[in-house]
Amino acid sequence: MKQIRLPVLLLFLLAGCATRSHLYWNVRELVLVPEPTIALTAPGERLILSVNKQTIQKVFLSHLRITRAAKVQADLLLVDGEDPNAFAALVNGRRVIAINAAMARLVGDDVDEFAALLGHETAHWAKGHVDARKTRANGIQAAGTLVGVGLGMAGVPGAGYISGFGADLIEASYSRDDEREADAFGVEYMTAAGFDAGATV
Repeated sequence: MKQIRLPVLLLFLLAGCATRSHLYWNVRELVLVPEPTIALTAPGERLILSVNKQTIQKVFLSHLRITRAAKVQADLLLVDGEDPNAFAALVNGRRVIAINAAMARLVGDDVDEFAALLGHETAHWAKGHVDARKTRANGIQAAGTLVGVGLGMAGVPGAGYISGFGADLIEASYSRDDEREADAFGVEYMTAAGFDAGATV
C-alpha cells in the first residue's frame, strides 16, 4: 500500500505544476497600445491585469536603462501568475526577464520597486546564473533519466514522473550564493541607472 501512495502523491503534485499558465505579453509591444489603461486578458476574457500605460512605459524604460548598465540584452515580459514572482529564463530560445501579474499588482505604480526587481533579475543574466542553472539541469536530467529507468526496472509505478519531478525542482532554483550576488549587483545596476536603492526593501 505504501508503494502506491508515494507515486499517487507525486502525480498529484505534478498535476499542480503542469497547470501553470503560459500566458505572456512582451512589454515592448504593450508600450505601443493606444489606450491609457492596458487590460491583459486570458482566453474567455478573464482579466489577468489592468495597468496604467504610463506605468508600463516607465517600467520598460527602466528595463532598458538597467540592462544597458549591466550590458545584458533580454526581453521584458509580463506573465500570468497568482503568487508574486519575477524571474530570468530562456523562453523559446530568447533571454527574458519576466514579472508576473501578481507581482505587478503588488508593486503598483512604484517604478523604483520595479527597478529593484529588474536589477535583481538582470544580475542573474549578467553573472551567468541562468546559463549555469541550465548546464546543471542538463546533468540532473541525464541522472534523472537513469534513476527513472532503474526505478522502472524495479517495478516502481510512475518512476519516470518521480525522477523528472525531482529534476524540475532542482532546476527551478538558484543557489543562495547566486541570489546574494543578484541582490548585490541588482542594486548596483539600478542605482547606475538612476533609481532609488531604498526600493529594494
